[in-house]
Amino acid sequence: MSLKPFQEKILEQMITQETMLSKLYAIFSGQFPDHKDFFTKMSMEEDRHAKLIEKLLEAAEKGIIFFDEGKIKTYTLSAFLTRLEEMVEKAERGEFTPVTAFACAVDYESSLIEKKVFSHFDSLNEKSKGTLKILQSETMNHIERFRNEQKALKSGN
Repeated sequence: MSLKPFQEKILEQMITQETMLSKLYAIFSGQFPDHKDFFTKMSMEEDRHAKLIEKLLEAAEKGIIFFDEGKIKTYTLSAFLTRLEEMVEKAERGEFTPVTAFACAVDYESSLIEKKVFSHFDSLNEKSKGTLKILQSETMNHIERFRNEQKALKSGN
């Protein structure tokens, strides 16, 4: 069973989203020397997430895993991507402070989890199940790490 065109578009949008998050965090790493290592690591992880979703897309195209988009719509993801593009442009103009950068990241990463984007795959294949667990748990982990950095920043540590 192959993907429907709109399902393929959704997965491609998810790849674009992860790639753009990686770019955003890379910009932040260059702008905030005190948080360079943190943002560099996050950027690398988002880049890896994009590659993992590419693998899921390939597996779905081969019928190894099944993708049920549920309530995820291409227009919803388009709105997400537009918002993310605006954040990247704002970051490129240097309009974020460390405080607003962390708030923005927490907000965006949280909305990914709320949309349960990685729970719309079904796999009989253990390797694919593992990939999905990695994506879900690392996104949850990102929120926690961003919140911890945010708290430390607010308390002046």
